[in-house]
Amino acid sequence: MLHPYRVSGRFIASVINLQSKFLFSTSITCKAIPKKHKLPPRPKWLIKEEELEEKFIKGGSGPGGQKINKSNSKVQLTHIPSGLVVECQYSRSQESNRKRAREIMSLKLDEMLNGDKSRTAVVNERKTKLKQSKSKRANRKYKVLDEERKEQKENENEDEDDDELDPEDEFELFLKEVKKE
Repeated sequence: MLHPYRVSGRFIASVINLQSKFLFSTSITCKAIPKKHKLPPRPKWLIKEEELEEKFIKGGSGPGGQKINKSNSKVQLTHIPSGLVVECQYSRSQESNRKRAREIMSLKLDEMLNGDKSRTAVVNERKTKLKQSKSKRANRKYKVLDEERKEQKENENEDEDDDELDPEDEFELFLKEVKKE
């Protein structure tokens, strides 16, 4: 009898052998796909306004038409201690571009400080794991379908073999045809 339990990234399976009255368990650590609501928080605390230099420049390309070419809606943020520069022209609105540029800047700083443990690294790892699990599931599905098709073909071949006559029956049919002529 198998009793699987899932506990915070660990898979614990207890196997009970009723005949010999043993109880033993094995544990295997496996990296689970992090849930969407358990991702690291957005690192907004990394940005200090006194460490930022903000410029508004003309857009030049993208959606917005002539308004982009005439107004200073594109935001350029420079993080003075690290020298990191972020430009954002997400929309025609200066205010939404400022907000978006700060989000991008905080994510970039988080990547620089935390590396593999940063939010973007965790999100990208989650995406690749989800993609891999989907492809594994699809491969398993098509493997089962291929096996079923092979079994059907084998069964059809066996049925065709059964339809063939024995050599003795064929000889008797031949004799009957010769007598009719």
